[in-house]
Amino acid sequence: MLRSGYLGYFFQAYAISLIPFLIVNGVLTNGIARISSEPVVWYNNAENLSLRIIGIPVEDFFYSMLLLLLNVTVYEYLKRR
Repeated sequence: MLRSGYLGYFFQAYAISLIPFLIVNGVLTNGIARISSEPVVWYNNAENLSLRIIGIPVEDFFYSMLLLLLNVTVYEYLKRR
């Protein structure tokens, strides 16, 4: 896994994918003042680490990365087969 040639490209692509992730997830968790003062998605801090970046729980960043990495890894595996 660590010797994968695609892993460096994956992290570059993940960094780029964080831009729309931050926008969409930030809107969902913080709400928009013009539309609603309440967020669309509520997270119970008793169920997560209570660490947030721009209102987004840290777990969401890891979940997004692992979800993308799983798909890329399966694709690369099937492509080599």
